[in-house]
Amino acid sequence: MPRVAPFAGIHYSIGRFGGTTVPDRVRLADDADAPPTRVADLTDLACPPYDVIGDAQRQDLLARDERNAVRLEYSSEPDPHAAAARTLASWSADGTLERRDEPAAYYYRHATESAPDDPTVEGLLLRVLLEPWGDGIRPHEHTMPGPKAERLALLRSTRTQLSPILALYFDRSDRYHHVMGRAWSEEWRARDADGLLHQLAAIEVDDRLLGYLARQTLFIADGHHRYETALAYQAEVRHDPRWSAAAPGELAADWIMMLLVNAELSELEIRPTHRLLLDADPNALGSLAAGDDPLFEAIAMSPPRLASALDDRRFDETPAFGLVVPDDHGFLLVGDRRGLAERLLREQMSPAVRALDLTALHVAVLGDQLGISPDDVAAGNRLAYTRDEADARERVTRGEAVCAILVRPTRLEQLAEVASAGDVMPQKSTYFYPKLLTGMVFNPLED
Repeated sequence: MPRVAPFAGIHYSIGRFGGTTVPDRVRLADDADAPPTRVADLTDLACPPYDVIGDAQRQDLLARDERNAVRLEYSSEPDPHAAAARTLASWSADGTLERRDEPAAYYYRHATESAPDDPTVEGLLLRVLLEPWGDGIRPHEHTMPGPKAERLALLRSTRTQLSPILALYFDRSDRYHHVMGRAWSEEWRARDADGLLHQLAAIEVDDRLLGYLARQTLFIADGHHRYETALAYQAEVRHDPRWSAAAPGELAADWIMMLLVNAELSELEIRPTHRLLLDADPNALGSLAAGDDPLFEAIAMSPPRLASALDDRRFDETPAFGLVVPDDHGFLLVGDRRGLAERLLREQMSPAVRALDLTALHVAVLGDQLGISPDDVAAGNRLAYTRDEADARERVTRGEAVCAILVRPTRLEQLAEVASAGDVMPQKSTYFYPKLLTGMVFNPLED
């Protein structure tokens, strides 16, 4: 089972950026009854994780404050990793950042789209001992080599974990929930780009709580690339003869910063990630749209209607996709459940993975019909992704993609079933919303 521990994090200095008055834009309803002693508003300093930051957003973040965490997470300098390391050292020297004196557990919660001022998704941010994928820590989707290589280069340069991984566990009891709700004196808060409130506070370590969390099975929800990158970095550090004999957990590189959320007690939102085909055989694509594929019925439909048609089928077990092709044509592709089940039996995968929409898409559509192999998907040169359905349609209209395939979101119980089976989904199967913010706390690896 996983081993968890507190850590002495690096923060934006609460003495420099905090105050005794809660700024209006990060105020909570219960501040009137129990305001924190000091609170730092990091709205202009925090940023999303690297994989959702575009060039325009990066410039907007830098325009907000020159000390925005995007300069560490996703620098625009010619040598971004070396620049991030220099910036981190400079901010530590000039007091922008400071390290906590004693290890702590961190209470983290964030709001949802339905109630942006009321953080309701909550968990504990801790260090978790790295281990290969297995019974204690389980993945749920494939990774791609490009992002892992880039994140490893950043980790080597900064020797700091800049953004937390999100992990879920499932426990219907509310044991030790009171520990997370106790009063604290200092907080870091921020609004994300969508106006949702995020909150972080250091809390006293409770050994009973740590023991309880260590008995859970953790499912990685967001951060597979960063987890595998941390494993690679740990292996590099331990390859050094000076550290090779260290006991497990003795080195800072043995650990990774992770937010642990009880998925039974928090309402988590998963959004779809749509596929953009950059290259495909036009004849095969035309055949699919014409309904010539015996595994899929093609129902002509205007592209703007596809999203609502898929939403109407959100809990239908029959695979369904939206296909957007040039000249403003769209089709709802509805699978033949029996035929797809027979086709997928030829693949080496668990029943939980065979039941997924995205498995049918990647095997029966991308692979069988359009000739896009798993290696092509991993390389990223024939397939791109977007979370915005309107953006997907527009990129087809502009000729940036030969077609777009709109998908339904993966459900939380599907994630748990796949991970419990020891299997993984296709890349980009889940997009947990909102993303945890980078800059609330950093985990140094130089102890």
